[in-house]
Amino acid sequence: MTIPPLAGLCSYAEAARQGLGVDETVHRLVRYAWTHKRAMECALYWLNPTPEWEVKEALSLHAYLDAEHAAHFRTRVGEMRNPPPRMDIAPNAALDAFLDEVLASETTVEKLTALYGVLKPALLEAYRQHFEAAHPLVDHPTRRILRLILLELDEAIRWGRAALDALCAAPDAQAQSAAWEAHLRAYLRAAGGIAGDEPARAEPLPPARARKPYQPDFFPRRDERFVRQWNFVFPPHEVARTDGVPADEKTLALMCKRALEMDVPEAMARMIAEADDQPWEYYTDMTRQLWDEARHAMMGTVYFERLGIDWRGEIPLHPGFAIRLNTALTPIEAHAVLYAIEQSLMPATTGKKYEWVTAEEAHDPLAKLFQDYDWADEVLHVNIGRRWGLASSGLSREAFQSLGHRKAVESERALEPYTARTPQINWWPDFVRKVLGRESAAAAGQFTTSDPVYRRNAFDSHPAE
Repeated sequence: MTIPPLAGLCSYAEAARQGLGVDETVHRLVRYAWTHKRAMECALYWLNPTPEWEVKEALSLHAYLDAEHAAHFRTRVGEMRNPPPRMDIAPNAALDAFLDEVLASETTVEKLTALYGVLKPALLEAYRQHFEAAHPLVDHPTRRILRLILLELDEAIRWGRAALDALCAAPDAQAQSAAWEAHLRAYLRAAGGIAGDEPARAEPLPPARARKPYQPDFFPRRDERFVRQWNFVFPPHEVARTDGVPADEKTLALMCKRALEMDVPEAMARMIAEADDQPWEYYTDMTRQLWDEARHAMMGTVYFERLGIDWRGEIPLHPGFAIRLNTALTPIEAHAVLYAIEQSLMPATTGKKYEWVTAEEAHDPLAKLFQDYDWADEVLHVNIGRRWGLASSGLSREAFQSLGHRKAVESERALEPYTARTPQINWWPDFVRKVLGRESAAAAGQFTTSDPVYRRNAFDSHPAE
């Protein structure tokens, strides 16, 4: 019997071949880390102005994965006689010029073409080649990182290509995608590819679109399927915690609240993108929370898809929270609001445990499962808020939380310019009648565009402030 040698990584003959040296490996990994950093920024900058809900979902996931992938490469560089690379200076001007052009994408078709038709496929090919060139034994740590990232890149690209196919059914969209792809590939060739191992071609480049500093747009948008998006009256906030309302109606309200949560990633995108002088761990933690919040919104949409409910048309999934935080508050004030909300979700009698118990009392296994993981996520988010929001503020825990309560209420005024776009009506009784087949126990409630939960926290819990 012959026991496989070398922990099964390779044969002796394979281990005797040459592979990439440390210096060349570090050179490539620094470029990889920078590319993922810039891809993360694209997702953060594009999440708000991109109106398609499904694209927001994917950008939320891929912002987190890009932050994680950059972290893996930075850690590996730090293990190879080098400090982790700086993330404020580009390792190569030509590579950065290509990434500037990617960020300059304008329409959703161009954005998907840039990320999933050019950038991520180029990363995938670079990593496949690097994996084969790396020594299977002495550089196993790099190959292990590449194997994981290859899997996640492949999944992202498959989603992106399917999304592009859906958007490029019309000939003009196909032409737009092809033209932008050709533009970007010219800049990528000029950079010597992602890894910088290809001869840079001395070909004339098309005129750069990114000739001026990038001006981000953090105003959240929804597409035309969201016909009630400007109705900021959202009774589920109050119904979910109203005495005398049956558990199944409260659970319905909770699932509406979950679906609404896409406005949290939209608010966090600006918060993260405009953060200054933060260590890379800030970006991995904060994009993880951003992705969790997008998953919470997806929990709600899955719940209503299962019921056959047109959640885009029936529920006013408005972007009010993101409008308020993105247009009326500084990033640290916005983080204070988020921190205060997370803290308010911890008490067992009114917070996430209460929501889980409500779904259990409703005998609703799917809602109970969703609330179970929502609860777990929010405990993590409290710790993230303490580590980054509270620490960055320079305030005490009580002062930072008080600031968040106060700014949550003050920022409600930011919605006033948009309330005239559609009647601000209580849609809840009709929705309960449609889904549960009976009258709402909260039908007599008086609901406005204000969130009563925030107001209770601001004034009842802190009456002197």
